[in-house]
Amino acid sequence: MDLYTVRKQLNMGMPLTSIKLRVTDYARVSTDHLEQKKSLQNQVEHFEQYIKGNPNWTYISGYVDDGITGTSDIKRDNFMKMIEDARSGKFDLIVTKEISRFSRNTLDSIKYTRELLSFGVAVLFVNDNINTALPDSELRLTIMASMAQDEIRRLSERVKFGMNRAIERGEILGNDMLYGYKKDKDTGVLNIIDDEAKVVRRIYELYVVEELSLSKIAKSLNSEGLKTCQGKKWCISTISRMIENPKYKGYYCAKKSEIVDYMNKKIKYFEKDDWVIYEDKSRIPPIVDEELWERANTRLITRKKAFSERKKDKSIYKNRYLYSAKIYCGEHGTVFHRREFRKNKKDITWVCSEYLKKGKTTCDSPNIRESELDAIFKDLISKLQIDSGSIIDILMNYYKHLEIDTGIDEEIKSLEKEINNIYARKDKILELSIQGGLSNEEFYERNNSFNDKINELTKELNQLKQDKKKIKGNTDKTKELENILNSKVNLKSTITKIISSLLDHIVVSKISNDKNNMELNIFLSYKENDENKKLQQILRSSYEFFRGYDTQGTKRYKVAYLVNCYFCL
Repeated sequence: MDLYTVRKQLNMGMPLTSIKLRVTDYARVSTDHLEQKKSLQNQVEHFEQYIKGNPNWTYISGYVDDGITGTSDIKRDNFMKMIEDARSGKFDLIVTKEISRFSRNTLDSIKYTRELLSFGVAVLFVNDNINTALPDSELRLTIMASMAQDEIRRLSERVKFGMNRAIERGEILGNDMLYGYKKDKDTGVLNIIDDEAKVVRRIYELYVVEELSLSKIAKSLNSEGLKTCQGKKWCISTISRMIENPKYKGYYCAKKSEIVDYMNKKIKYFEKDDWVIYEDKSRIPPIVDEELWERANTRLITRKKAFSERKKDKSIYKNRYLYSAKIYCGEHGTVFHRREFRKNKKDITWVCSEYLKKGKTTCDSPNIRESELDAIFKDLISKLQIDSGSIIDILMNYYKHLEIDTGIDEEIKSLEKEINNIYARKDKILELSIQGGLSNEEFYERNNSFNDKINELTKELNQLKQDKKKIKGNTDKTKELENILNSKVNLKSTITKIISSLLDHIVVSKISNDKNNMELNIFLSYKENDENKKLQQILRSSYEFFRGYDTQGTKRYKVAYLVNCYFCL
């Protein structure tokens, strides 16, 4: 639109409807309530008929934002799309109902109308009778937008006042979508929905009795196709809020938060001591008993605190896994991160962080399977056994140098603690079964699972105790450690200790464009002495490690690693 020409025509008394323009419309309602949806439909139909009814105007399909507040323009996707289309010159005029439908923020109203005028696009506010193509429109727009902005401020204050009075009267606020309950519109009492209540109890029991994590509970519910009351999948935050909600134990709870600023929707969250909370089981029947609720929340608080502490100490994550911060990309020098393998979640892959951020176009380094790294190191360790006497001596030297001992006492304590924990969980499910919270079939299934685990751990514990007796009966502890290492060198725990002792870092590179051929440059910790020179001679030469050559007989399963070993002095 040529703004100069249009203004000249308007000043000469020509009506806007007599000017040839490409016209679109913008409609919005602030909630998704049924009444508002009808209002939105009426707006859309009215403007389309209004524009098409003018022979001088060409109708351009309009823009609609449904159920989005006018205090934030950023969240109004179609509004922002309209601005971009105006920039592209797709229309000349926007017709909208009133300033409050366009923006309730005075500064934003002026900003966007100015921006649109710079693109040659005017806005016609029908109810307010403001046409931004006219020179005096900004003054009138400022006055009207300020009034609209003040209206939303007063509305916010009225809502806040009303909610505080409702809390004083003990009215149960909201809860139309509280899982496990349905609110009676007449009495305001919450009535239990039996099917949903069973899921709520199950969540508490899984968290307290089975001691499952929130993520595992969510995964279990989603695998069964269960949905939240909003029809969405279960997630950690949903289950966490459910566990924290006092209503599930029959308590009234309100004043947990308050909107501080009506414009930016900034929320002040209050401490639990400041909540309005008291027992009200007559109007809020409990779904779980208080003891179970308290135990669940005690565990939740403890785990959140522990997670927060772990998050502060980033060094924990650096050593969380055997290969953490030890695998590097040969192309970028960036560290590899641990990821679950898509096709087999029991296996793990290590992937370049640059690849994870920007994709294959940036980094073409191959992904490494953790099981294959374990196999390569197991192969390296088997090479060390060629001269069992001298090589075990060398390994022992590494243990001495790094002050690594068997740690048998700690392992025994850890296993005993784990076994005792399982016995405690057996007692819990027995108690739950007696109270009728578990069927006989569920009880036997869980109890048998616990028994199998106890038997497995007991065998491991007995073996460790035998090893301890051997060491205790001999004054030369290192000699006994030598014998144990010889007999148990293939056990995963021992291999892990050896890898941790020897490995400094790994550099991963591609040999060619073939993703099934890669090079691993393994750098081992090394202190120069005569014994370690023997170790160096054994491991120095390159060799190939193959994966999957007998698997399904297809090339996609054939991967060759060229393994090179080096020593860090």
